[in-house]
Amino acid sequence: MINIFQPCLGVEELARIDDVLRSNWIGKGNATLEFEKEFGKSLGTESKYFTSTTCCTEGLFLATELFHIGVGDEVIVPSCSFVAVGSAVVASGAELVLCDVDPRSMNVRVDDIEKCISPRTKAVVVTHYGGVPCDMDSILDLCTTRHITVIEDSACAVRSFYKGKACGTLGQMGVWSFDAMKTICTGDGGMLFLETTDLVDEAKEALYLGLPNKQTSGMDSSGSGKGNWWEYQVTRPGRRAIMNNIAGSIGLAQMKKLPAFLARRRAIHERYHHELADLEWVSLPPSIPANCESSYYFYWLESGKRDALAVYLREQGIYTTFRYWPLHRVDYFRTRAKGYSFGSLPGADSASDHMLNIPLHQSLTDDEVTRIIDLVRLFPG
Repeated sequence: MINIFQPCLGVEELARIDDVLRSNWIGKGNATLEFEKEFGKSLGTESKYFTSTTCCTEGLFLATELFHIGVGDEVIVPSCSFVAVGSAVVASGAELVLCDVDPRSMNVRVDDIEKCISPRTKAVVVTHYGGVPCDMDSILDLCTTRHITVIEDSACAVRSFYKGKACGTLGQMGVWSFDAMKTICTGDGGMLFLETTDLVDEAKEALYLGLPNKQTSGMDSSGSGKGNWWEYQVTRPGRRAIMNNIAGSIGLAQMKKLPAFLARRRAIHERYHHELADLEWVSLPPSIPANCESSYYFYWLESGKRDALAVYLREQGIYTTFRYWPLHRVDYFRTRAKGYSFGSLPGADSASDHMLNIPLHQSLTDDEVTRIIDLVRLFPG
């Protein structure tokens, strides 16, 4: 089966892991801290504004705590968002407000957001679909004027840039994912950007048991020269959701490969775009805006024959899917969402009825890409 997503790991990652095992310190330490630094550097942003965590989902839940989102607040979320976004909002006690997306790009537009704003709107979650940036100037202008927090779900947008600035660093908070399906894979893991170092300190304390961030020794202060080194204090309730050195070391090896990963993904994207352009029964993704750089995370086709095409490709050994199934079509969220009524999200409905994501990852061989293109072209309909 040709997978739609696939990690790309090798001897470089094994060598980094071996170093960690030999160090006898596999918890959070130097490898993780170096990964945070290198990640920030790759985005042209100081590392002091970043901290790692166990997964992107943890970051989304943490966002509701850091920005004091709760009962009485509303959070606007594009319906075509990852399930964790909806879960984080609902778990906080805030009201989930689902908005529409552009049916071609799947990105949220400023008009979609503005229609949903009320005096209780506390935050907006923006997803850069497939790594293509949203039109952030208009969204940020609107949200700044209305004093609304902007949280960027950049899980699929590693090294995506909008007008020269990295996606995930445009709003008040950004989150990235390093799970087995992402461009950078650390097994599981995530990274957070926060616009102030005070917020970073809060995040680190919440993610590590509530221990003061400045207390670098954690729960053991034996290196301080003081007696009773097992004593400690906490600043807040906290979880243990920190990245370890094994994941951090894998991340460091992946960072070295990232430019080649992105170049390969772009080449595949361009082959699809060139060699499927003449098919009259499908629509291809819109062109990437000239002022943006994409991570080329998704490639998709739109067709009234979507379901039949998916079955046909699966029977030929090619796995496809649709991301992201709209939250308003998930019963749990639909019954809890404010303002949604049947047919009120035509862009999301159109996309979910016609779009199909086809394989795009750096491990695809030229022969596999050719096979995918040939099979799409030969689809009997």
